[in-house]
Amino acid sequence: MIIGSATPEGTKKYAQDHPAIAYHSLGGLDLAVSPVGFGCYRVAAGSEEQREALAQALLSGVNMIDTSANYTDGQSEELVGLVLNELIGQGKIARDQVVVISKAGYLQGQNYLLSQERKSAGKEFSDLVIYGEGLEHCIHPDFLADQLERSLKRLNLSCLDCYLLHNPEYYLTWAKQHRVGRREARGEYLQRFRQAFTHLEAEVAAGRISSYGVSSNTFVRPQSHYEFTCLQELWELAQDISPQHHFRVVQFPLNLMEPGGVLQKNQPCGLSVLDYAREQGLGVLTNRTLNAIKEGKLVRLSEQAYKGQASEEAKRYKAKVEKVTEDWLGTDNLSQLAVRVLRSTAGISTALVGMRRMSYVQDVVLELERDCLQKERQKNWQRLRGC
Repeated sequence: MIIGSATPEGTKKYAQDHPAIAYHSLGGLDLAVSPVGFGCYRVAAGSEEQREALAQALLSGVNMIDTSANYTDGQSEELVGLVLNELIGQGKIARDQVVVISKAGYLQGQNYLLSQERKSAGKEFSDLVIYGEGLEHCIHPDFLADQLERSLKRLNLSCLDCYLLHNPEYYLTWAKQHRVGRREARGEYLQRFRQAFTHLEAEVAAGRISSYGVSSNTFVRPQSHYEFTCLQELWELAQDISPQHHFRVVQFPLNLMEPGGVLQKNQPCGLSVLDYAREQGLGVLTNRTLNAIKEGKLVRLSEQAYKGQASEEAKRYKAKVEKVTEDWLGTDNLSQLAVRVLRSTAGISTALVGMRRMSYVQDVVLELERDCLQKERQKNWQRLRGC
């Protein structure tokens, strides 16, 4: 087992070893993190190509890893554990230099089978959301304790740097389908968060995690939306549990075509989720960097994903985005530009990118080694809507 966790000293040493990259701070944790992180959504332990890509990323200046218990049914975490064990064993990196984040909430694959076995034995997980055949969801403390144990074993770690509740809004989706009143549903939603946060504080005290947070696709929804997850409510809840709480990180979708995290003023105080997170000193991870959802359809933000006329349209779109500000000039392709926009926006700690191939890693690192000014970009994001 790999002992320890990421530290301010270790991550700053890592940043000093990669001077061409301007590292960001992961909110109040004071950890130096790469502006782009290795997203592990589609990687698995059995792929040599993906193992090499992750190793190359870690050796090239990417020190943020984001995975989850349900990614490739646990094999994503296994891959991370294998690569970390190899590189740390060889003395090429140290545990205190790398930030490892995982998530819990989904019951699919092995977890779904576990849930069915527990039901048969009369030991069903409490507060289980029965979403559909082969898919359930849960953030009850009993489930989180079980999942953390399994994740740490697969990752071969003694401690996770941050543990995120993964898309808890599944409860609200279920409640809406079952015609639960909005006020009643939101009250129950917050109660489930209170139980989860209280448990995660105990996990911090036990030394199994250093901090916790929430990854939600509905952080960016309008405040009136039934499935909206309100960051301000969660922050105030954490404060109520303990003024010294360890709620430190949030994650939500943000990309060229989905600007809600920046532009949607959906917090009760009148701020966007990004601005509120920034005001509270929270670390912010963004996902769907190269995979936008527009009008219900997936749009790949990469010329390489298209051929013929579609490829030419992608290039024309890139040219329009570049006209928004000169700070976004000088990238080689649309995927690099998508990364540039995010890493240049104040408040974003790390944009997550799936780098399953060596060529993807090289493309990202090339962009990270270019100068990029991070600043307030509200007006730039507003202009993006016209592209």
